[in-house]
Amino acid sequence: MIVDSLIVDRGVSAGDAWITVASENARDALSALKGDGYQLLVFLTCVDHLADQSRDWPARYELLYQLRNLETREQLRVRAFVDGDPPRIDSVSDLFPPANWDERETYDMFGIVFTGHPDLTRILMPDDWVGHPLRRDYPVGGEVVEFSEEHEAWRTAPEKA
Repeated sequence: MIVDSLIVDRGVSAGDAWITVASENARDALSALKGDGYQLLVFLTCVDHLADQSRDWPARYELLYQLRNLETREQLRVRAFVDGDPPRIDSVSDLFPPANWDERETYDMFGIVFTGHPDLTRILMPDDWVGHPLRRDYPVGGEVVEFSEEHEAWRTAPEKA
């Protein structure tokens, strides 16, 4: 049973129930929710609020854990906010095995370090990639494409294809 002292805030948005927990209590809250019947981690993702001035966010990064109770079909979104350089939160891959992949993806794209993860390595980007592409401060720019010079000759499609 999740104790109310772990919950910082709660609400419903567009019909979806959510709770916010302190990042240092996220693992305990998720473990308690698993004991309450939320056996399935549907997904884990992150939002970078760096450029979002619509409200005052508790921290730059918001981690979202979507859980489902398979008996009652209820869903619950658990939110935790983290900061830091690098931002850190405890891994839940031992509680929810699918979190292994989601934590690696979130590490790769946002740079969130999941303490206690068994193999926190890149999953989408090459091992030597510098930076985390889904951060709002990641430089947006083009990469040199090997066929760029050849492409200039193809300004229009052939008349008969």
